[in-house]
Amino acid sequence: MATRSFIGKLNHDGSITGIYCHWDGHPDGVGAVLTEHYTNLQKVEQLLDLGALSSLGPLLSPPEGQPHSFGAPAPNVTVAYHRDRGDDLQPAKTYSNVVEFQKHVHADFDAEYAYFINHRREWNTYA
Repeated sequence: MATRSFIGKLNHDGSITGIYCHWDGHPDGVGAVLTEHYTNLQKVEQLLDLGALSSLGPLLSPPEGQPHSFGAPAPNVTVAYHRDRGDDLQPAKTYSNVVEFQKHVHADFDAEYAYFINHRREWNTYA
């Protein structure tokens, strides 16, 4: 069974932009991967550019020449619905502020956990 989550970043205007992630969204899963491997804001931007995810891995893409697909993902590589399965892009969604973020990500995506990175590169978690 999936543990859905939402992964986002705090923007300079106080809004939060983020994406849905289907698998392993609990703090020991997605939360741990984010805090260990996604503290660079540029890497977080690249993650958000992938759109909705099936699963989050420490790597955004496979090493050069290594096969990677939705059905046969490379080890430790993020699996994105658009890139890896050919689905329509489900782009990042922006919420006007933290309150709206907290209010809507659970309702909009049935997310059990929500995460966003702030300007100090710290991850905030909401259940």
